[in-house]
Amino acid sequence: MDLKYRPDIDGLRAIAVLAVLFFHTQVPGFSGGFVGVDIFFVISGYLITSIILKDVRENRFSIARFYERRIRRIFPALFPVMFFVLAVGAYLFDQSAFKNLGKSIIATTLFSSNILFWRESGYFDASSLEKPLLHTWSLAVEEQFYIVFPILLMLIGRYLKGRYLPIVLAAFVLSFVASVYGVAHHPGATFYLVPTRAWELLAGSLLALGVIPAPSSNWGKNLGAFGGMALLAWSIVLYTEATPFPGLAALLPVLGSGMIIHSGRGGGTYLAQKMFTSPPLVFVGLISYSLYLWHWPLVAFTKYLLFRPMNGYDSAMIIIASFTLASLSWKFIEQPFRGKDALLSDRNSLFVLSGIVMIVFICGGVVIHLQNGIGWRISPQITQTVDKAKNDPVWNLHWKWEQETAKIGKGIQPPIVGNKNSKPIFALIGDSHAAALIPAMEQQAVISNISGYMITQSSVPFLLGIEKKYIKSDNNIDEVDYNNAVINFIEKKPDIKTVILISRWAANISGAWTEKGEEPIDIKLIDTYSQKINQTNKTVFRDALKRTIICPRRE
Repeated sequence: MDLKYRPDIDGLRAIAVLAVLFFHTQVPGFSGGFVGVDIFFVISGYLITSIILKDVRENRFSIARFYERRIRRIFPALFPVMFFVLAVGAYLFDQSAFKNLGKSIIATTLFSSNILFWRESGYFDASSLEKPLLHTWSLAVEEQFYIVFPILLMLIGRYLKGRYLPIVLAAFVLSFVASVYGVAHHPGATFYLVPTRAWELLAGSLLALGVIPAPSSNWGKNLGAFGGMALLAWSIVLYTEATPFPGLAALLPVLGSGMIIHSGRGGGTYLAQKMFTSPPLVFVGLISYSLYLWHWPLVAFTKYLLFRPMNGYDSAMIIIASFTLASLSWKFIEQPFRGKDALLSDRNSLFVLSGIVMIVFICGGVVIHLQNGIGWRISPQITQTVDKAKNDPVWNLHWKWEQETAKIGKGIQPPIVGNKNSKPIFALIGDSHAAALIPAMEQQAVISNISGYMITQSSVPFLLGIEKKYIKSDNNIDEVDYNNAVINFIEKKPDIKTVILISRWAANISGAWTEKGEEPIDIKLIDTYSQKINQTNKTVFRDALKRTIICPRRE
């Protein structure tokens, strides 16, 4: 097994991090740049498995030595970024956002941020602009994977005579099947959690087992490398946030990465390697970890301040700042902790200092969270205004109403506003944008001495037969059943003469969510009445709205 330094893998790292960077800075042509994370997973699985197997076969594998390597690789660059995020967040964020940042600090320090961000991926969650550590979910996936995997390989080598392939292959298949199933039924969990992401790391592990012979000719190497590049280019350029992911779609970047890594085994001077080993690309690969860490906080804080979508100038400034900080981090933070003359060369000292730093960050996060975002940082007038809005009994009442409305199919009558002594003659139906108008509806109904039903459910437009698929988050409402229950309720109320439909129609049609520079929402409208597939949101919306408006009463 050849573990010599491979500059071509650093070149592949560069492609991965540039794809992610350009995706987040909205550079045209990189709509699928998020697959860079999947490329990183394959590279990590290949390299780490190669190192572990070599140590196991030479009977010198040590858990302590393994985690010393991981700490030297991960911690030095990570904690300065976390300190930067804390300092800037303390200056910019309101109480609620800073309180949530405290949770992110704790979860990131404990390498469990993927679980936190999965649990917070619902409708009422804070914007990604208030999550400058959102990108650390991928670090958490890797570290959770490496809690179990090294021990598994060690046990296989010791007690199963090194029969790695059947077990690693079985784990790969199970994880891949779970990913394919989960992306259709539990997209949020599938995107963030280890069981449905492990197969990507295991793809690299299968390569490291060396069961596939390395190509012996330059022709074969070029074919594999350029074929892999084509798969990566396809996914980076043509995928979008609406692409169900990971699942089957992740096969392209995973397979492409594997083909490029495999083609470079054994070295050589084949044509493709000249590109992957070019000095500029290799340098980007060397700083790729720091570049990945620094770029997202800069993106998140910039968008938080802009109150508008980013333009080309904003993107260019973020890219330049990211490269500058990453280069400095690599040179003055990463490098000193690695190599023969590394800082804290004594393993015990390294572990003790790492533990102390982790405790400090965890305690800081706990204090921030328990102190409700440390409100004294902010102007008292702002704090009072926010608290008043958050504690407004009207909004609390609306939240209670929404919970009741969700049970309309179980015979629970929706809330009524206006003159309670008169029969409701109108109904307001829609999502949270409809709910925002309830106070005005109530006031006008009282003035007009009438009453009406308030039937609102956040993120659920009243469109018969429409199901909303969330790409990176889960929605616990069955839109089809809920809207059928609403129309059945309306049909049984002949006194209702007017139905008012209000929703954020534009967001459901195009997915363009541009206020304050926010990210596009990740939804796909599915028409359960139609046999057609891959229809655009606009087409599905048009047909569903027409169907909903002309829906006749059933006798």
